[in-house]
Amino acid sequence: MHLFSLYNGLAEGSMNIREINRYTDKGGEMMNKWLKGWSIFIFSVGGIVILLVILLIFGTVFSISYFRASLIPDEKEVAKVISQAEQYLQEKYPTMEYEISGFEYDADEQYGEFDYAAVILNTETQNKFLVYENRHTKQMEDDIAFQELTKFIEQVKPKIYSYITETFGEPQGMAFTPQMNYPPMLNIKLNNKKEEINEDMFESFIDYLQYELNVEHASVNIMYENERWSKEF
Repeated sequence: MHLFSLYNGLAEGSMNIREINRYTDKGGEMMNKWLKGWSIFIFSVGGIVILLVILLIFGTVFSISYFRASLIPDEKEVAKVISQAEQYLQEKYPTMEYEISGFEYDADEQYGEFDYAAVILNTETQNKFLVYENRHTKQMEDDIAFQELTKFIEQVKPKIYSYITETFGEPQGMAFTPQMNYPPMLNIKLNNKKEEINEDMFESFIDYLQYELNVEHASVNIMYENERWSKEF
């Protein structure tokens, strides 16, 4: 009887050990699956991060290379604008003595009117000017008139300032700016109150610009006490 009980006890103990081992094996399998899942996730995230870093580096290198390439003038375009300039000068200024002293490449759109321009030296006056294809109109032009306008504006600005000061009082500010293919812009900021100014004063100022100073074209803007008076001629 005791032997039988001992046998049963051993058998039950053996079964308990097998159960424990079975649950332990299941727990190990679950742990392995969990670790495997996290490993896949970590490697996936790591791979995405590495890919993004590679793309960022590639994009940066490409942008720098493209920017540097954009600063280098195209030899074919340079030759083209010089050839066009020679033909333009022969047609528009047939008696001019000139030399082509170089070219301008407007990589940063400083001028806004052209990409390439031939630099021309008038050997008689020693003045330089540009000949180019207008990027908007696709017509050949030169900036001789613009240079002359710039000089003219510098000459008349002191006279305009004196007239404004005598008529309206000293202004807060004044700017007379030449523009290519547009009338020059004259902006004046007055200190006057609204009731101190009338239409006749403005019209007299326009007459002064046109008939006394011989300003052919201008876009005039006069600001005062939240008001604006504008006229273009």
